[in-house]
Amino acid sequence: MSFSFDSFYEANRRILIWLILIGILWLLQDFFGLIFITFVLTFIATPLVNVGRNKLKLPHRASLVLVYIFFLVVLGSFFRYVTPSVIGEANRFINNFSEVQLKLIEMKRDIIGKYPGMERPLHGYARSILDEDSLRVIDSKLNRFRQKLNFPDIEHLDDVSDSEITEDTYEKLRKYYDRETELLVDVLMTKQMGKVREELPKLINYLYQAIGTMSLALLFSFLILFDSVRLGGLMKSLHESRLKDFYQETAQPVIRFAYVVGRAIQAQAMIACVNTFLTLIGLIMLGIPSVALLSLIVFVCSFIPVLGVFISTTPMVLVALNTGGLTLALGIVGMITIIHIIEAYGLNPMIYGKHLKLNPVLVLIILLIAYHGFGLWGMILGVPVAYYFIHDVFGVPLWDRHRLGPKVTN
Repeated sequence: MSFSFDSFYEANRRILIWLILIGILWLLQDFFGLIFITFVLTFIATPLVNVGRNKLKLPHRASLVLVYIFFLVVLGSFFRYVTPSVIGEANRFINNFSEVQLKLIEMKRDIIGKYPGMERPLHGYARSILDEDSLRVIDSKLNRFRQKLNFPDIEHLDDVSDSEITEDTYEKLRKYYDRETELLVDVLMTKQMGKVREELPKLINYLYQAIGTMSLALLFSFLILFDSVRLGGLMKSLHESRLKDFYQETAQPVIRFAYVVGRAIQAQAMIACVNTFLTLIGLIMLGIPSVALLSLIVFVCSFIPVLGVFISTTPMVLVALNTGGLTLALGIVGMITIIHIIEAYGLNPMIYGKHLKLNPVLVLIILLIAYHGFGLWGMILGVPVAYYFIHDVFGVPLWDRHRLGPKVTN
């Protein structure tokens, strides 16, 4: 019996079509960021354009132009005011580097004054994160300092018997400990600053890439909405072309999936609002200046899962270091940690569950698995992808009576 390609295609048509679609997506993986941002901007702009048409009675294209002028103003204002502020705080931190070191030493002295038993564990931890070459340099300097004190055989109080602990002995040990602290802090801070200088060109490169991607996404989404009628007709014309099978098989599922992702974006917007509000309260309570600017940074970065937390925390920590020292910076880190826990284990499951009609416990499980399995993209698309497969592919009923969105019919 001879092989028939037509018979093979008809028998495996659905599998072949979806394999081709997955292959196309795989080839376009380097453009996922651009595609996703374009989709997000299109999804956000569409209702705003409709408001201009229905409420303000503007023509479609005039309303569209106003919306994208607004987008450009927001984006330009962000880079105009936020970026210089962050760079300025970073420069202040670098210029006040010696002061930061002194504040660290003073903070360590305050802790040891209250809890003397913490001194050796703190030094031990600091030594554990340094490389052997740095430790050899520190030990060499300490040996020379100990010889200047004429106290070469004693490293800490445990080596001294009670009868030998005189006021002079204690004073020399205190100087030895302080010198060790200064050397450890100096080496640690110098290494961290070295890492910052190494990563700075990469960060600048990422910033330029982000600006380029955002600009292209704005242009593409504008063109899509500007010529949406003709593009819609072009897509429908595929029904009469040789791509008819491909169109019939993938059009409705893709539209449905896009709708689910859009609902996820709405959920993320609500999370961003709550996250910004909590951060604003925390900044006011801690007495941090520039709360409006920092809150704006938090709101924008809240749309970037996982990485956005670190991006938005950096300027807040810099401002805290420059205005209130290390104690205030640690307070910021503690506040952000608490808010992140609330967001990850409270807001995400609750709000995603409400918007996508998923059980909050299931949402939390999906987020954890998606993050560990796929990283950033897993956090962004994990919940909508899981929802789509659970309810649209596998047909599992929703946990409430109201189905999300319009029912798809073939």
